Amino acid sequence: MCDPAQIPRPRVIHRLLVVLLAAGVLLAAAPSIGQAPPSGVAPLAVPAWRYASTVGIIEIHGEIDAITKATVQRRLERAMKDGCDAVVLELDTPGGEVVATLDICSIIKSEAPANTVAWVHPKAYSAGTMIALSAREIVVSPAASFGDAAPITGLPGLGLIGLPPTERAKIEAPIVGEVLDSARRRGYDERLVQAFVRLGSELWLIERDDGIRAVVDATEYERAVGTEPDRDAPISLPDATDSTSAIPQALIRGLVGDQDVLQSPTRDAVATREPIPASERGRWRPLGQLVANDALLVVRSDQARALGLAAGEVDGDDTLSAWFGATRVLRYPESWSESLGRTLTQWPIQLLLVALVVIFGVIEFFTPGFGIAGGIASAALLALVGAPFIAGLSQWWTLLAVGVGIAAVLAEVATLFSGGIVGLLGAGSILAGLLGLFVSDGLSTPEGQGQLARGFAVVLGGILLGGFGAWLAARLLPQWGLARLSVLEATVASGHARLNTEPSTLPAPGSTGVASSTLRPSGRVTIDGEPFDAVSSQGFIQAGTTIRVVAHHGETVVVERTA
Repeated sequence: MCDPAQIPRPRVIHRLLVVLLAAGVLLAAAPSIGQAPPSGVAPLAVPAWRYASTVGIIEIHGEIDAITKATVQRRLERAMKDGCDAVVLELDTPGGEVVATLDICSIIKSEAPANTVAWVHPKAYSAGTMIALSAREIVVSPAASFGDAAPITGLPGLGLIGLPPTERAKIEAPIVGEVLDSARRRGYDERLVQAFVRLGSELWLIERDDGIRAVVDATEYERAVGTEPDRDAPISLPDATDSTSAIPQALIRGLVGDQDVLQSPTRDAVATREPIPASERGRWRPLGQLVANDALLVVRSDQARALGLAAGEVDGDDTLSAWFGATRVLRYPESWSESLGRTLTQWPIQLLLVALVVIFGVIEFFTPGFGIAGGIASAALLALVGAPFIAGLSQWWTLLAVGVGIAAVLAEVATLFSGGIVGLLGAGSILAGLLGLFVSDGLSTPEGQGQLARGFAVVLGGILLGGFGAWLAARLLPQWGLARLSVLEATVASGHARLNTEPSTLPAPGSTGVASSTLRPSGRVTIDGEPFDAVSSQGFIQAGTTIRVVAHHGETVVVERTA
C-alpha cells in the first residue's frame, strides 16, 4: 500500500499548477528572453513591460521652445503611426521655455505610449530635466548630466534679469507641481526632484547600519544621525558602483514597503515615505551632502543611477535596442522646414528681417518699376511672417492683419483720398500682425506678456535700424552709381535727381505722354518718344497711364493723370 503522506494533497497540486501556469505566462509575455541582441551587445533579460519590437527615437536637441513642442507632437504621432511600441526621447538640451516644456510633459503623460523612455545623451538641463522626469524611466549615456531646472528670464540684448520673489514664486509653482507629479507617477524621491527646481532644498544622503539609504533634510538628518548636519563638509554624491544598495532599492523597498515600484510599467507608487523614527537615532551615518542651501541639484550619469533617477546606462542605438529587446530602431529628427523655422524665429534674425523690409521697402517705393529692392523686401516679409506660421507659433489672424495693413497702405499711396488716415490704420494693422507673430501664449500669462514685450522690442529695433539704413541708402546709392535703381536723392534726401541728364530741355507744362513705369511716386515717363524722370503729384500712377506735365523739379518733371 502507498504511504498516505506520499499522496499529493489537492492544495499542493493546486499550488503546483499555479506556478506552472505563471511560468508559462511569463515566457509568453517576454518574447525578448533568448532573443539575439545586436552584434557586440551583451544579451539582456528584458522585463515584459519594457519589451518593444520597434523603438522610435525622437530627437530633442537645442533650446526647447514652442517649435519643439509642435515638432515633438508631430513626430510622436508619426512614430505611433509607424507601429513603434516604445518611444525614446533623446535629450541634448540646455533648457528652454517654461510653457512649451509643460506642454511637452503633458503630451508625454497623456498621448505618448506608456513605454516612453527619456535618454539623456549627453545633457538635459532645466527644461530637459523636467521632460526626462515625465517619461516612464530615464536612461543615461556614460558622460551624461542633468538638473538645474530653476526658472530664469531675460530680454533681447539685455541677457538674464532677476525675478522679484512674487514673480519667481508664480513661475516656479507650476514647475514644482510638474516635477512632483512626475515623482509620484514614476517613484522618484520628492525631495530629490524639488532640489532640481528650487533653492533652499538642503539634502543629505545617510545610510543605516543594514545598508539602507535615504535622502533627508536637515531636520530628519538630526533626528536620525543624532547631530546637526555638517554644512562645511564637501558635497558628496554616491557612485553607482558602491557596494551598498542603491537608493531605489533601499529607499523604496526598505522605507516605504515591499511594493516593487521599479519593476512596474507605470510606477504608480507614491515616492514619499514615513519619517525616520527617533528610535533609530544612532543607527544612521552620513554619506555626504547632496545639495547645499544656495545650489541646485545637478547629477552625472553614475550619480543619477545611484540615486534612483536613472534606470540604466545606454551608450548608443545598439545598446538602446538591446535595452528594449527590439528588432528595429527608427529615428525621427526634425524636418528641414522645422529647422529653418527655428532659425528664422530667433529674435536677432527677426530684427534683421524687419530692418530689411523697411530699408528695401523704402528703396522700392522711390524706385521706378518693380526691381531688386522690392523682391528683397517681399522675401524678407514672407520669411518674417511665414516662418512662425509654418512652425505653428502664430495664428491666421496675424497673416490677415499684415495682409490687410499692406493693402491699406498701398491704397492710400495710390489714391491719397483719405488724407493719410487709411495709411495710418494700415500701418497699425501691420504692427499688430507683426507683434502677434511673437505671442504664442495667452496675454494673461507671464510668458505671453514676456513674448509681447520681446516682440515689441524686436519690431521697434528693426524699424529704427531700417530707418537708419534707408537714410544711409539715400545718401550713398547715387555715389555708388546705382542711381538708376533708385531716385532716393530726389525724394528722400531733398536733392536733385540726376537720373536724366540728356536731353537738358524738359517738356513744357501741359505736355502729355504715358507712364513707362509705375510711379510710386517716382518713375519714368515717355513724352514725344523721349524718356524722362518723373514724380507724380497724385501718388501712385500705374504704368501705361496717360499723364500730363504740370511742373518741373530740377531735371525731373512733375506729372498727373489726364482726365
